[in-house]
Amino acid sequence: MDLSLLMKKTLPDSLIDEQNNHHFYEDDCLFDCEVSGIEYRDCYFKGCSFNDVTLENSYFLNVTFEDCDLSNIHLTSSMFRNVHFLNCKLMGTDFSESVFDDVVFKDCNVRFANFSFMKNKTVFFSVCDLHSASIVETSLQKTKFQECNFEDCEILHSLYKVDLSTCQLQHILTTHEDIKGAIIASWQLESLAHLLEVTIKF
Repeated sequence: MDLSLLMKKTLPDSLIDEQNNHHFYEDDCLFDCEVSGIEYRDCYFKGCSFNDVTLENSYFLNVTFEDCDLSNIHLTSSMFRNVHFLNCKLMGTDFSESVFDDVVFKDCNVRFANFSFMKNKTVFFSVCDLHSASIVETSLQKTKFQECNFEDCEILHSLYKVDLSTCQLQHILTTHEDIKGAIIASWQLESLAHLLEVTIKF
């Protein structure tokens, strides 16, 4: 995205208009607000913080968040299409019941985030910390994970044909049925021994 073609705008001002197109937000803060139905198209957020914010039923198209803090905000029942989260803090962020279509999370802290009851299309997590995150009844068929941490992450949905072979799976919270058919590496067997009901002899 060519930032020179975007108009600078502040986060509070973006809530005045239901539609925000071709805007650039930098080093700004939005706090203590609850709105719904806000639309962002072709926008770039850099170094922005969202504190005690609810943006339910919102729409994000061709949007990038870079070095942003979206921890503990509510983005439930929202639509994300061609959205990139780059080096963002998303601790406890609630994405439940949202739709992800062509979404990338790269180098993000998504501990305790809620991805439950979502309709995922193409999603890519790269080098992300999903410690204690919740992924319940969310289709992962077109979701890719690369070098992610799943420690204490709750996954209650089929991982069939999902490639987890580069990820940390210690204490992953899932079931024998849900892990069945997942793609793993031999070095991960010890982490999954309790689910596979096997004893590994060294």
